[in-house]
Amino acid sequence: MMKREKTITRTTRLLLVYLAIAVMLCGSSLYLAYATPQGATVSGSPSVDAGPNKTPTNRSDLGGRIITINLDLEQQNFAWKAYVGNVTGKYVLESASNFSIYEWPTGTSIDGEVYISRNSSVNFGSGQITCATIPEMVTENTFFGFDGASPDNINGTFNASAHQAFQAGTGNNFAANDCNATALWVNDTLQTPGSSAVFQEVALHDGSNMVYAAIINNNEFGFDNTTQFDFQAIIPENRTASAGTNYYFYVEIGS
Repeated sequence: MMKREKTITRTTRLLLVYLAIAVMLCGSSLYLAYATPQGATVSGSPSVDAGPNKTPTNRSDLGGRIITINLDLEQQNFAWKAYVGNVTGKYVLESASNFSIYEWPTGTSIDGEVYISRNSSVNFGSGQITCATIPEMVTENTFFGFDGASPDNINGTFNASAHQAFQAGTGNNFAANDCNATALWVNDTLQTPGSSAVFQEVALHDGSNMVYAAIINNNEFGFDNTTQFDFQAIIPENRTASAGTNYYFYVEIGS
């Protein structure tokens, strides 16, 4: 009888050990999938495209005539700027001094979000990030000098409620079509905003500032259809300012 009790005790202990290991593994998986967005490092030498310099059309009509013409112009919008590019990253266990004790590669296919905000210390804790409301976007319009009736203001640009479900940090879950959003162009062509569109961008707010969330799409052809990007994002700018507005970049990568 004593021998059988010892066998049962040993079996119970083994089961408890296996259970503890399983719990640790599950906890580790959740950490990888739902890590808090971190400040991203801009690497390399970013290229800057200031747009085309349009050549004016000319005519040399003789006098004594009435000439009816139609003029068309694509004028660069200095109230917005765009960031496109690729994302790399890894999971680490490191100290505050950036010394790693272990690192895990993320592989060749990355998903997640790129967040861009005027706030240098966005709090991505539970309940801290919400969908941007119309009044919050109107406040941002005022900051950047947008006309409230202008079609290119912030709420006029993020005018669709169609995007995929995603999570921002820990506990900030956004169901599909929760927030104001847009989908950026691909191959110089308008996309219809929706959960299946690539390069979706969602308007969020942290209680103080706008936070623009660009959904990562791994290696998709972008606006010019010749280069593959992981993200495309547009953010507002003051068209009359002599210096550009400072924005901060955060990235959250999935497991």
